Amino acid sequence: HKSLYDTLWVDRITPKRSLGMSPFQVLYGTEAELPISAELPALCLARAIEDETFQNYLEKRIMYLTELEEKRVRVVDRITEHQNQVKRLFDKRAKQRNFQ
Repeated sequence: HKSLYDTLWVDRITPKRSLGMSPFQVLYGTEAELPISAELPALCLARAIEDETFQNYLEKRIMYLTELEEKRVRVVDRITEHQNQVKRLFDKRAKQRNFQ
């Protein structure tokens, strides 16, 4: 059970050629971090949010979500391009078969 969870986690954070990034990054807009490396930056982020105004925080959040949506659109385009490339390669090697 534990090794399956770890294997799935590794698969989700590994960049995929067809996406150009990891599935985790497509979903959340950022690379995954191990919990140990996230503790100090999270503390700094909490202090920074306290220092800035709520309006500035909302503006930055909206900008972040807009950029995330743009990334996702690019990923869809890249997936379509990759599917077309795979189809061309398959069609190039496929043999015409005649059935009677």
